[in-house]
Amino acid sequence: MAQQQQLHVIALISGGKDSIYSILHCLKHGHKIIALANLHPPSTTRTAKKIAHSTSSEAQLSPPPSGKTTNYSELSDHQDEVEDEEEDLESYMYQTIGHSIIPLYQSALDIPLYRAPIYGTAVNTARDYQTPHHPEEGQPNAPNIIASSEAGQSEEEEDEIESLIPLLRHIMARHPTANAVSAGAILSTYQRTRIENVAARLDLVSLAWLWMYPYLPPPAERASSPTVAGLLEDMAACGCEARIIKIASGGLDVDVLWGDVAGSNGAVRRQVIKGLSRFGGEGVEGAVLGEGGEYESLALDGPRALWKRRIVVEDVDTRSGEGGAASVRIKGAKCVDKEDAEGAGDGLESVKVPQMFDPEFKTVLGEVLDDKGYDSAEEQQRTSPGEGSQDWSIEAAQVSGNDGWTISNISAPEIGPGAGKQMEGIVRKLEDILHSQKPKTEDGVSTSDIVFTTILLRSMKDFASINKVYASLFKRPNPPARVTVACGNSLPNGVDILLSVVLDLGPHSSRQGLHVQSRSYWAPANIGPYSQAISVPLKQGARLEQDGGLVYIAGQIPLEPSSMDIACFPNLDQRRTWFEDFTLQTVLSLQHLWRIGRVTEVDWWLGAVAFLAGNERIPSKARIAYDIWKRMNTAPTVSDEEEDKAPALDAWDIKYGRQYELQTTPSAGRSLPNFEVFDDRDGTLIPPFFAVQVDELPRDSAIEWQGLGVRSSSLRMQEENEMIDGMWSSCSTGAAFGASCYVGLKEEGSDHDLERRVRKAVEVAKQKAMDQMGAGEYQCHAVIYTRKPLAHRTGNLGQIVPCVSVWSLGARRLAAGVIVHCRPV
Repeated sequence: MAQQQQLHVIALISGGKDSIYSILHCLKHGHKIIALANLHPPSTTRTAKKIAHSTSSEAQLSPPPSGKTTNYSELSDHQDEVEDEEEDLESYMYQTIGHSIIPLYQSALDIPLYRAPIYGTAVNTARDYQTPHHPEEGQPNAPNIIASSEAGQSEEEEDEIESLIPLLRHIMARHPTANAVSAGAILSTYQRTRIENVAARLDLVSLAWLWMYPYLPPPAERASSPTVAGLLEDMAACGCEARIIKIASGGLDVDVLWGDVAGSNGAVRRQVIKGLSRFGGEGVEGAVLGEGGEYESLALDGPRALWKRRIVVEDVDTRSGEGGAASVRIKGAKCVDKEDAEGAGDGLESVKVPQMFDPEFKTVLGEVLDDKGYDSAEEQQRTSPGEGSQDWSIEAAQVSGNDGWTISNISAPEIGPGAGKQMEGIVRKLEDILHSQKPKTEDGVSTSDIVFTTILLRSMKDFASINKVYASLFKRPNPPARVTVACGNSLPNGVDILLSVVLDLGPHSSRQGLHVQSRSYWAPANIGPYSQAISVPLKQGARLEQDGGLVYIAGQIPLEPSSMDIACFPNLDQRRTWFEDFTLQTVLSLQHLWRIGRVTEVDWWLGAVAFLAGNERIPSKARIAYDIWKRMNTAPTVSDEEEDKAPALDAWDIKYGRQYELQTTPSAGRSLPNFEVFDDRDGTLIPPFFAVQVDELPRDSAIEWQGLGVRSSSLRMQEENEMIDGMWSSCSTGAAFGASCYVGLKEEGSDHDLERRVRKAVEVAKQKAMDQMGAGEYQCHAVIYTRKPLAHRTGNLGQIVPCVSVWSLGARRLAAGVIVHCRPV
C-alpha cells in the first residue's frame, strides 16, 4: 500500500455498518479520526434534550440554516447508557433509525461526537446535487453556486443535506486541523454527490472507501471464494458486529431482524442473499448490502483499533410498518468494556482492501511483464524535442451543426507571456464566440454546454495558474471531461496555452455526467473542474438509454486511487526497472479508462490516444502501450460472459420501496468491449490507436490514456493498410455516433510536403466516413497530431496537437495522425 499524507478526518456516522466500516479503512491508510458527526431527526423529547446541549456561543459558531435556532454540540461526557428508541425519519439521504444509540459511539470509539437535528427534506431529488445560493457562502469554498430558482428550489425550502454544512463548520472550528470527511456510500450516486458537494464547499477531502466495492476485485485473502456478499464477508473477517434493525423489502422476513449480518457463521448473510434473490439474481450485489433501503443495520462492535468498548442491547421489540416493513425498538443499550484477548492486536491487519487490478488486467500485466522483447537495443534512440519554439501559427477553427459545435485552437499570445494571463484572454475570447456566433438553439448556448476540453500547455508548471481561471467557466455539477498535456517547445512562439472545446447543443437533461470526487479503491478522484465522463446522445430528442451516443472520457494517468499517488512497483530486494514501472502504470491507467467506461455503459471504443512523456525509450513504450491496448480489445475478459448487473426491483419494491433510481449507479461489471454490437466485424480488428509523444503530463506521469467511447447496439468497422500516399485508415460507423476515422501518415524522409499529406488525409477520412454513412449532409471535426509545423493556414483543418512524435499500430512511427469524427447535420 502506497505511503500517503495523513488526513485528519471527520467521520460521518449513522450507526449503520457502512459508515462505521469506512472509518476502519481510514485507519488502515494511516489517517486520523478527529471527530464523529451525526444528524438526527428533530425532536423535543427528553432523549434529544439530553443529547443536544451547548452554549449560545457555540451556536453562533455555526449559524443554522434559514434562521432556525439549533444547537451543535459535542457530548460533554462519555455516555454509557441511552433511553429507548424513538421513531425514525424517512429520508433519502440519512439513516435515522437507531439514532438513540448514536451517543454511545463517543464512549465506544473514544472519539468526540457532534450532533445536530436534520432540517428540511429531499427538496432536490436530482441525482447530482446543485448548490443552493447562500449569501454567506464565499466563492472560494462554494463552487457551482447558482440561483435557487434554477435548481428548482424556492427561497423558503431547504434541502436536508444543507443541515450538514453548519455542523461540519462547527466541528472544523473546534478542530482546525480537520481536512477530510468520510462516508459510507457504496453504490448511491445520490448520497455520494451530496457529500462531495458539501466537502468541496468546505475545502475537505471526501473519502468513500466503499464506493463500487461490490464490483472491485476481492481482497487476495478472499480471491478464491468470490461472493455477492463480499463486503459483508470482509466485515465479518475483521470481527465487526452489525445487527439488522429495519427491513423494507418483500424478499426479507421479520426473522432476520436483529440478526448479525456480519456474523462469523454467515447464517444471516445466507438468509439475506436467499431472500433477496428470490425475485431474480441480477443485481443482488447492491441489494444484499441494503443499498436500496432493503434493510438498515446498527454497528455494535469491531476491531480494537477503532472499538475501545462495545455496545450491548438488553432487549428489542419488533414493530410492523406499512407495506410489510418492520423494525426493532431498542431497549436498554449501553457501553461495556471489551474482554482482553491474549496476544490480540488492534485488528487493523484483518481489515482487507480490494486488489488493485481486475482479473483481466492482472492477466495482461503478467503476460507483458513476462515478455522480454520490449527493450531491444535498436529501439532505444532518443526522440528529443526540438531546440526552441516553433516559428508557425495555429489558427482557431470552428465546426458547427444542429447538434454539436467544436471550437479549436483558442490562444491569446497577444497578451504576452504567462499561461495564466493567456488563459484569462482565452476565456474572454471563448465567451465572445459563444455570445456572438452561437448557433440557434431553444435555450441558447453557454459554457455549461461544453462536454469535453483539450488543454495544451507549454509547461506543466503552469497548470495551477490556469486551472483557477478555467474553473471559472463552469458553474453547474458535472463540468466537462478533459485531457491536459504539456507540449513544450512544440507549441508556436509566444503561445503558452491552447484550448479546444466540444459542445453538445441538446438539452442538459439528455446528458449524463460522472464526477466522482471521493477517494476510493475504484478509480482516481476527479477533484476540481472536470468530470470522469460526459455522455451525450447524437441528436436532439434522442435518449442515451434507447438510442445510444458518445461518451467523452477524461485523460487517465496511473494514480493509485486510494492514495492519489503515481503507482509503481515496490522496491524490495532488487532495484525495479523502467520497464516494470511503465508497464504497471500503462495497465493501471488503462484500467481506470475501462472502469469509467463500464459505469458509463460504453460498448466499444472508437479509438484511443496514449500520450507518452519525455524522450527516453519512446519506441519501446509505444509498443508496450499498443500491445496492452490490443490484448484488452481482442482477448475475452472475465466480464464478457456476465450479464448487466444493474440492481433489479421486485414487485414489493415497486409498490412500497424507496425511489430506488435515486440510489443506484450503473453496473461496473458490464462487458467491455461488447463484441455483440458488431454487424460484420472482422475478428482480427481492434479499435484504432495512436501513441503521441509530448513534453510533460500531469503529476509527472509517464503515460496518459484518452479514449472516446460509444454506446451503441449496432456498428461496423473497416480497416485499410498502406493506401495510396502512405496512409492507413480505420473507420467505425453506427447510428448512435455517426462515423469515426483514424488515418495514419507513414513517415517518409524529410516530409517536406507534410501539410499537403495532412490535408489529403483529412479529406480521405471525411470521404470514407461519408461513404459508409451514405448520402447526406455531415458535420466533420478533425484532430491532427503533427510532429512538424504546418506552414500555411490551419484554421480550416481542425484541432491541432503539436507533438514530438506519433506512433500507430505495432509501434510504427508516423509523420502525423488524423482523427475525423462526422455526424449527420
